Amino acid sequence: MSDPDSAPQPENFPATRLGIGQRASYGAGDIGFVLVWQGAALFLLYFYTDILHLPPWTAGAIYLAGMIWDAVSDPLVATWAERRAARTGRYGPIIAWSALPVGLSYVWMFSIPADGGLSTAIGALLSHLVFRTAFTCAGMPYNALPAKLTRDSDARTSLAALRVVGAAIGGLTVAIVTPLLVQGAAGSGEAGAYHLAAAATGGVAAAVLLLSSLGIREPRTLTAAPTATGYLGDLGALWPSLRRNGPLQRLLAMMLLATVGFGLFTQNMLYFLTHVLARPELTLPVLASPALAMIVTAPLWMVLAARSSKRLAMLAGLGTATTGYLLLGLAPAADAALTLTSVGLVGVGSAALPVMFWSMVPDVIDYGQLRTGRRVEARTFGLTTFVQKSAAGVTALIIGGLLGWAGYSPDAAQTPAAQSAIITMISWLPAICMVIIAGVVWGYPIDRRRHREIIAQLAEQDEPAGHATRSGG
Repeated sequence: MSDPDSAPQPENFPATRLGIGQRASYGAGDIGFVLVWQGAALFLLYFYTDILHLPPWTAGAIYLAGMIWDAVSDPLVATWAERRAARTGRYGPIIAWSALPVGLSYVWMFSIPADGGLSTAIGALLSHLVFRTAFTCAGMPYNALPAKLTRDSDARTSLAALRVVGAAIGGLTVAIVTPLLVQGAAGSGEAGAYHLAAAATGGVAAAVLLLSSLGIREPRTLTAAPTATGYLGDLGALWPSLRRNGPLQRLLAMMLLATVGFGLFTQNMLYFLTHVLARPELTLPVLASPALAMIVTAPLWMVLAARSSKRLAMLAGLGTATTGYLLLGLAPAADAALTLTSVGLVGVGSAALPVMFWSMVPDVIDYGQLRTGRRVEARTFGLTTFVQKSAAGVTALIIGGLLGWAGYSPDAAQTPAAQSAIITMISWLPAICMVIIAGVVWGYPIDRRRHREIIAQLAEQDEPAGHATRSGG
């Protein structure tokens, strides 16, 4: 007798109740992703400038090139993953296959020898491109899973909250363990110490991603077969889907601004502690504070959204994060307590953004399906991460450019101009980004009642068909 739970189900089949193990496994997946993502965000640019001694402009350009390639490959990989899932009914195996390449390529990035300007730069660029490719292959199907696992808006919020908790655990781990490993391996030289730290991080990340993909126990949910337009036709359908989906346009604007703001904050933190506050001993508590705050408050933001709306919860988070950013600009004139308080507020407020965002994206996918008659699933997530990673690359170039323009030098005392540039990038510019996001999210139209109406209308459309919903475009 066949197992009914393992049989392929049509896309409009009501989702089974998600078990605790499935939810926890999904949330744990972001531990693996963020171990390497945040490791690169926190330490890679610093590794390029202060360990490999690449010029800031070169370091920023390499980071930008990697992120642009990452961004461009996201829709391509997402389209392939969606077409494959339409045939097989699952995204999980793709994550499992990509786990080891993610870990190995992360190690490679921190293993480049500093044996000359051009050869070092080429090695840094190649390793960065390979890492971003592997990360995309694992990340695109992972992002799309909530849209396939359930159509319940609150369940999606719980998955997003668990994902943020997992991400915070991964971020906290890499923020604490990497400096400790680097200090502990100081006898191997600073470059060798970073290599050993990366080896440990990459190995753990690969194992976590593999176990997460197995623990989710994703049901086989079939959609309509890929259309005759082929791969490029499916990819090209992203534009008309975006053009007719106003809520998605708002989410993309939020993603762009949030990535720039938080990227300026995280990637300038080591520069801020070392060259502005001259308090490198604060590295561990300061890097750990946002992650600890996210672990504690992400479930609280989920509860607030359930009792009000995702839009109001995001607005509250934006206000909290803005307060933290503004206070951080005053920290150089105060004591360390203000710095820790400011960073903690940024972490508390920033936790709301990914919880709400990643639970909103599946909702706007449903909205787009209702508007166009086509379900654009993994490709929508590919588009959002395209914006995210393009913005992250541009942020790195902004940092490198402003540091170079202000006369930053890793081997000398920093000029007032360089210190002012660092303060601006870690405080005032992120605060401005948060204020603009608040204006964008104010008009977001999909609340809980509207989403239930959308699902009901989709169900009415599906009933006469009696088969999978349209997903070909």
